[in-house]
Amino acid sequence: MPNRLSFEMEKDLLIKGWMSHDARWFMAVTQHFGIDAANRLNQSVCREIGRVEMRRFMKTLALSTPKNMGEYLNLMQAAMSVYGHGLAEYEIETVDHQSYQMHMKRCFAYENILRAGIKDQYECGIFARIQGWIDAQGLEHDLEPSLDKCKRVSGKECKYTVTLRFQ
Repeated sequence: MPNRLSFEMEKDLLIKGWMSHDARWFMAVTQHFGIDAANRLNQSVCREIGRVEMRRFMKTLALSTPKNMGEYLNLMQAAMSVYGHGLAEYEIETVDHQSYQMHMKRCFAYENILRAGIKDQYECGIFARIQGWIDAQGLEHDLEPSLDKCKRVSGKECKYTVTLRFQ
C-alpha cells in the first residue's frame, strides 16, 4: 500500500473514532432513557474509564504513584497528550503544594453538545474522567466546584481547582 499512515495519523483516527462512539452512545441513552440518566451514566462511565486508562498508562510506563505536585502534573500532562490529543486546549496553574487549577480553553464535549442541541442539560464528563485518573493513582482529592452543568454553557469559564492529598 503506497500511502501509509503515520503514528500521529493513526492516533488521531483512533481518538476520533472513540469520541464518535462516545457521542453516539450518549445520544442513544438520552433518547431511550432521558438526559438525567444519560448524564448520570456518562459521569459514572467516564470516571471508570479514567481509572482503567490511568492504570494501564502507569503500568505500561512502570510508573508509581506520584509523591508530589510536580510528579503528578508531569503524569497528568503525559496522559492528556495521549488520551486528549487534539480534543481540548487547557492551562494548568499550580495553586500550592497540593492544589492546581485547570482551565479548559477549548473542549470537544462543549463543541459537541452545542451541535447536538443539548447544551442546557449536559453535565460534564471530562472532569469525571480526570477524577478517575486521580483515583487510579491512589490519591484522594477534592474538586471545586463540584461537577454539574457545563460551565461554558452558562457563560462561565470552565475552571476547576483540584486539591490532592499525597501520601
